[in-house]
Amino acid sequence: MYSPAHFEDAIRSKRDDRLLQDIQTLESLVDNHLIAYNKKTAQPFLATPTEYYHDNKDRNLDEVPDITEMLPSISQDTPAVGGLLKSFLNIPFPIPDSARSNEIVNMMLPDLPASPTLSDVIHSATLYVNKMLGDKEYYKSYRAAVRASGFKVDSNAGNWEANEVVPNITARMRSLGIDKSFEDYVLMGLGDKKNVDDYKFFIAAYSILDMIGYKSDKLPKSSNAMNSVSTDAKHAYYATFCDYFITQDTHLTSKALALYEEFGISTRTLTPQNAIKALDEERNDDLVTFIREQLIEENIERREERSVVYKFTKRYLGIFTHCIRYDEDDALVLEFKLAFDNYSYFIFYDEAAIMVDAVTDYLGRPLLADYEKARERIVVGDTGASINWQGEGILLTLRADPERHWPELFVTLSLPVN
Repeated sequence: MYSPAHFEDAIRSKRDDRLLQDIQTLESLVDNHLIAYNKKTAQPFLATPTEYYHDNKDRNLDEVPDITEMLPSISQDTPAVGGLLKSFLNIPFPIPDSARSNEIVNMMLPDLPASPTLSDVIHSATLYVNKMLGDKEYYKSYRAAVRASGFKVDSNAGNWEANEVVPNITARMRSLGIDKSFEDYVLMGLGDKKNVDDYKFFIAAYSILDMIGYKSDKLPKSSNAMNSVSTDAKHAYYATFCDYFITQDTHLTSKALALYEEFGISTRTLTPQNAIKALDEERNDDLVTFIREQLIEENIERREERSVVYKFTKRYLGIFTHCIRYDEDDALVLEFKLAFDNYSYFIFYDEAAIMVDAVTDYLGRPLLADYEKARERIVVGDTGASINWQGEGILLTLRADPERHWPELFVTLSLPVN
């Protein structure tokens, strides 16, 4: 899967020759699997990297339009609204001397007149946002001013474990008289939690970690500023819909892990160098061995009235993460399922096909005339279709989950597993 974050730095560079080569490489890996923010969360789309690039390459990623400069066209197109807006923007907006003497306030409202109107304040704030996004030295100066004000992490923060980061930052805030949790502090700039989506919250939380000095981005390129931090935050956010986040950026990894730990997100971070080995170690394809190793007391996630739910430490066939065990009078039924502990709530169509093929490749393709039809029906989530394997004392059934419509595997044993 790829996301818009993959293109943001590349589009800023304006180097089409190098970028087009990278797009071809990316396309060979992800095909047309796009995940992008849309209406409060990330959603799956079908578009190749080439298609996405050509549709978006002319976007200006780093400039916020100034509403005061748009006013003449608004007044011309809708005179009544434009006139009302113009009079509203001309309202005086006095700034107290105590605020003007604050370095951070001065940076947030640059070039502000002595007696500003609301229009002056909006224009100044727009300059601030654009400087933060695209001016490397300005962003670094602002970041330094925030830390100089006292809001910075301990000098030993680089040695914190991922699960210590947010609790230690909360403790630091309390020592400064900020009686809020880290989550509440992030929400201060966003509004009521009920109205803030996970995308905006995650990006804001990541940006605050960078601002106060936890594994801050070193901004190696001249074009880097807050835009670079935001792009990294988006990479970390989109990865919350995936099983693995593969990156060699250690600062990005540390901030992502801290937030994953705090928000209970199971996405694992891997370097490209150890990804293949780690993925191989996390699967087991032998059914009998897998059942003996994984259906143990330590892996019980919860007990229900007539069943027990296990959460595997490895994936069966590299796919199934959980098992529901039903003890019936004459049989033991094991329901192998794929479930996510992160933000994801979807799989792509061809991911379902890969799941079906992985099971049939291991168990063998049944000699059924309508096998392909059954396969297609399971892939699209038709709960009325199934593929079966019969052996002595065992029946295996592959079908679509009635709730999520993803493939699931039932193993029915005539005798309990010892």
